[in-house]
Amino acid sequence: MYALVNLRSKRNSLALLAAAALALAGCSSNPNAIEPNPLPDFEREFKVERAWSTGIGEGIDKAWLRLQPAVTHRAVYAADLEGLVEAHELERGKRLWRTRTDDRISGGLYAGYGKVVYGTREGDVVALSEDDGSELWRIRLSSEVLSPAAMNASLAVVQTLDGQVVALDSETGEERWRFDNPVPILILRGAATPTIVGDRVYVAFANGKVAALDIENGIPVWERRVAEPTGRSELERLVDISNNLIVEGGGVFSATFQGSVAVLDQEAGRPYWTKDMSTSTQMASALGSLFVADSTGHVWAIDQRTGNTLWKLDLLYGRGLTGVAVQRGQVVVGDAEGYLHWIDAASGRITARTRHHRKGFAAAPVVRDDVLYVYGRRGRLAAYVLEDR
Repeated sequence: MYALVNLRSKRNSLALLAAAALALAGCSSNPNAIEPNPLPDFEREFKVERAWSTGIGEGIDKAWLRLQPAVTHRAVYAADLEGLVEAHELERGKRLWRTRTDDRISGGLYAGYGKVVYGTREGDVVALSEDDGSELWRIRLSSEVLSPAAMNASLAVVQTLDGQVVALDSETGEERWRFDNPVPILILRGAATPTIVGDRVYVAFANGKVAALDIENGIPVWERRVAEPTGRSELERLVDISNNLIVEGGGVFSATFQGSVAVLDQEAGRPYWTKDMSTSTQMASALGSLFVADSTGHVWAIDQRTGNTLWKLDLLYGRGLTGVAVQRGQVVVGDAEGYLHWIDAASGRITARTRHHRKGFAAAPVVRDDVLYVYGRRGRLAAYVLEDR
């Protein structure tokens, strides 16, 4: 099931529509519902070791949120939906600090430049000290913030649910500029994280458009639609980009729900290639390949230069996959039953598996320095390492 927001509602309330449940995810009364594959057999090639594990409040429970932890060279930072924010050391998971706020946190964390930044359901953007969790500043925007900020030394850039991209002074929270993009009536409950590269901010929107903005003033350098809405109903016309952009090698890689994976020229926005696919989760890249878990549970490896399929894994079909990450040459993806699956990036074969928590995940995994960090829906934060057998 996908969480949708009807922007015609005066309260911008969450709309878990019956039509969405039937058309997008399937249910027991739908004869075309996706039947999840059982856990596949495989030949284990790596040993998965849990380095440490700890609890972070209530997690996200049953809420439709992506509270992905933030990992820096100093610590891993995580939050629950009730406003608890914690910092833990990387090696053993020891808690460094804890801050209890009154915020209903809705956007994943960004950590860096001495700050931990998050968004709330009320539209606040809040910056805490990376050292001790004390509040540095907060500012209220036009609507809910559902994705992490992007930052450089002077700016924090966020995207709101109603399609606005706002640049804030990283020291004071004062607004520097704002870019407004119209959004469809019905959108996925989520937003793409802005990406800062050099003097540009790359952003993606719920109407299937990608843009490069001048970081100094928010003026578009270029804009390009990568997916066109089709169908009669608002549901059929969803082409939301609510996952991450990848900007590397002169290309901007994007993926839309009910649309395509596409790559645009980083400088001018010219399209290089597109590939029909539907996804709303985090992509990853390594060794010239783009890795995507699609909306039905296939995992793909795509050649970044040509868009050709290198391999496609069908064994996890229907298992409600998270976004992907790459650890030691292995593509890692979680499923709705709380299993983590490691897949060889070169061949697409499953090489390892472990179970994190039976209630599934709050967001896609995060990898730093060959360590995988995951956060479960019930608040279980853990670090995993791969060891050769």
